[in-house]
Amino acid sequence: MNYLFINRFFITFIIIFPLTDIFGEEQTIYLMNGQILRGEVIKQTGTSMQIKTTDGKVRQLNKAEIQRVTYKEPSAKELKESEERLKQQAQNDNPTKTVPEKPAEIIPEKKPDPPKKSDPSFSHTKRHDIEFFAGIGYGFYKPNSENFLIEAQNRLSILFGTNPSISKKPSYHTDLSDQLGINYTFKRFSGSLSGNNFRGTTTTSYLGLNSGTEFSTIGGTYPEKQSSLRADVSYLAFSNDRFDLKATLGYSEFWGSTDDKSTSVKAFSSSGLSLYGQYSFTISERLRGPSAGIKATIRLGERIENRIEIHSLELKGTQDLTTHAKIFSDSASPIYGEFSQAIGWKAYGVYFDYKFVYKLTPIFSVWLGASIYNWQYSVHHYSLEQKYAFEAPASIPNAALLEDLLQEQIVKGAASVSKSEAILFGFIFRFDLANQN
Repeated sequence: MNYLFINRFFITFIIIFPLTDIFGEEQTIYLMNGQILRGEVIKQTGTSMQIKTTDGKVRQLNKAEIQRVTYKEPSAKELKESEERLKQQAQNDNPTKTVPEKPAEIIPEKKPDPPKKSDPSFSHTKRHDIEFFAGIGYGFYKPNSENFLIEAQNRLSILFGTNPSISKKPSYHTDLSDQLGINYTFKRFSGSLSGNNFRGTTTTSYLGLNSGTEFSTIGGTYPEKQSSLRADVSYLAFSNDRFDLKATLGYSEFWGSTDDKSTSVKAFSSSGLSLYGQYSFTISERLRGPSAGIKATIRLGERIENRIEIHSLELKGTQDLTTHAKIFSDSASPIYGEFSQAIGWKAYGVYFDYKFVYKLTPIFSVWLGASIYNWQYSVHHYSLEQKYAFEAPASIPNAALLEDLLQEQIVKGAASVSKSEAILFGFIFRFDLANQN
């Protein structure tokens, strides 16, 4: 009996004694499931232990759950491993649920910022680029040179008592025309250099009444061409995401030419055809002067632009016309005649240019448009000389001088209008210099 008591004493001592000295101090308890607790042992029995954790809670543990007990605080690695092990066990116990590390944080929805207005100063007033453009199409040059000559001669004919000529309105036919130019833009300033070639064919017809039974006809078809060169500088006065407006000053020069080699001359009397021959002439005109106007760009989306230019022109220049006539008759030798007309012009007009631009890429665009010049002349000075192959009667010097003065004053009252038009299709290459560095 004493032996049995001693065995029970030793068993109880072995189980209880290791834990008798842990009361009153914080311990670290490692559980079999991987959990780590930190607290003070307040009560224990042979099969259980009661602890008070650091957060003040009292927890009852079965000693079978305990792996080991130590005074040391758990390391960060042990705490992390314990946390991961508990997560894994929770997922294995309930695979449809996951244990979140932290409660989901509810973030209030942020109201979107109001849309910012586009900054035109960035996209347009800070540009630095260069554009090359070209176009080709059909157009015509409509000078009033031939009709002006007939009108001037009619005024003189009335003055000197001879019959005037009757002119039919010329007909104009289109021909290939073209445009070429370059635009350079730096912030609000830009410069442009461009040229146009207008080509066409003109048909004229005139009827001269010599007397009641005699008349003559002159008619022909010939090519005409006008070339222009225009330079200008512009300042961007207004800009937004849809519209640009520029003020422009420029200078223009024009060259016009007519070269007729096929006009026929016929004269009729009561007995039939009395005279026939060749009537040819050349006209060269040169005008130059300043211009002022506006340029506008209207944007429709990212790819479409409408470019409009309107300029007022003030021009001065000269026009020289030389006419050669070779007339045959049945009763006499051929008659050769030459008329030389020199005119000093002043002209006021308008230049209009429109391009509908479609941007295929930021570099390459195509366009369809129209280019129009229109102005009205006034005569600054005028002279007309007539020469024949035979000797003309000598004129009195004072009478010839008076005749020249009368010619100039009468012709100055005649009006003349010139117009050039073309419908063109072309392309634009644009190079952004701001992003080259």
